[in-house]
Amino acid sequence: MSPSRAGIRGRLPEGAVLVGGGLVVNGLAAYAFITLASRDLGPEAYTPVGLLWALSFLLGPGFFQPLEQEVARVVASRDDGRLGPVVRTAAAIGAGMVGILAVGAVLLRDRLQYDLFDGDGLLVVGLLLVLVGLGLGHLVRGALAGIGRFGGYARYFIGDGLGRLALALILVAMVGGAGGYGLAVGLAPFVGVAAALAGRRDPSRVRSLAGPVEPPGALSRALGALLVASVSTSLVLNVSPLAVEVLAGPDQADEPGRFLNALLIARVPLFFFQAVQASLLPKLSGLVGAGRLDEMRDALLRLLVLVLGLGGLAIALCALLGTTVVDVAFGEGFAVERRDMVLLASSSAVLMVALSLAQALIACRAQGRMALAWVAGLVAFPVVVALGDDLFLRVELGLLATVSTAAAAMALLMVARLRSASRWMVGVA
Repeated sequence: MSPSRAGIRGRLPEGAVLVGGGLVVNGLAAYAFITLASRDLGPEAYTPVGLLWALSFLLGPGFFQPLEQEVARVVASRDDGRLGPVVRTAAAIGAGMVGILAVGAVLLRDRLQYDLFDGDGLLVVGLLLVLVGLGLGHLVRGALAGIGRFGGYARYFIGDGLGRLALALILVAMVGGAGGYGLAVGLAPFVGVAAALAGRRDPSRVRSLAGPVEPPGALSRALGALLVASVSTSLVLNVSPLAVEVLAGPDQADEPGRFLNALLIARVPLFFFQAVQASLLPKLSGLVGAGRLDEMRDALLRLLVLVLGLGGLAIALCALLGTTVVDVAFGEGFAVERRDMVLLASSSAVLMVALSLAQALIACRAQGRMALAWVAGLVAFPVVVALGDDLFLRVELGLLATVSTAAAAMALLMVARLRSASRWMVGVA
């Protein structure tokens, strides 16, 4: 391995490269799915499918990412080898969250079907399925990350991506139209879970499933703050195409679909950043739990340097090739301007910085402060959006202001947290 490659890998947490391989497959399959749906349905008919995609990532990761993070953190910090008590308690909490969201979706089914999904009831079914599937998927991924089984974590993404694409080909042939694509979105996480749990297990990483149920407080103590932070994060990630849908005029029915596809291209680096995020929290939590704060700080700084470099490269590539990639991938009906691609890529680069700092704050037991930073950033979105009248530009600037505010707040909070370590580290190790 060359020194440069070794240096880059040295900046990444354990498991990031392995998970990144799974995300490469998932990403390619996801963009194949989006391209197929876009070209098959056209900009206007594709919009409800795009909104289901955005809504599933708003509700799914928004509500279940905290469960994954807390399971990963608690499991990684335990030294008694017992996984079962944590998983059973987390499963009970997750089932309750799925039930609340599912009941809400059923009560609002008419609004969802006719206001968002253009009257297609199968897209509502797809939304219900994806809620259950993502809840289960995040629980499994948290357990796998906590015990260091990143091979299984990677297989989740492979199964999810390839499963979605294969299901789309089958279901569209059976039921046709947008509904087939919606059902494929809903069923894909179940394929991912099956793939994650398949395969041989490393005996050195096997944890016992025995033991009493973990007291809910061990997990739920931080879940409130994490839930606020996660929903805020998901709003940051997914509110922009929904905002375009709300703000679009009667003659702009195809604009949300155009905006979403441009956003997906600009967020390719953010998509693969999930590989880093999956392994970052267990690593930082382990260092904090061992009282090795200097190592934790150095690991975070190395990662931030890498993230800033990759973000800058992504902005340059979007400026040069972004519009061409959108045209080639989705067709001329989805064309956007270079300005749109640069602003969307810039917000994605800053968002990666904010997500890195958020993981560090969670590891340092500062979930509440981290949540406040996301909320502060989210407040900036409607303020900036209200100042303009260009549909895409006002949303893009609002998104950039949101992630910049959140990242700046987290940086300040992280510095303050490290300076006060002598107080909050008591009893952590």
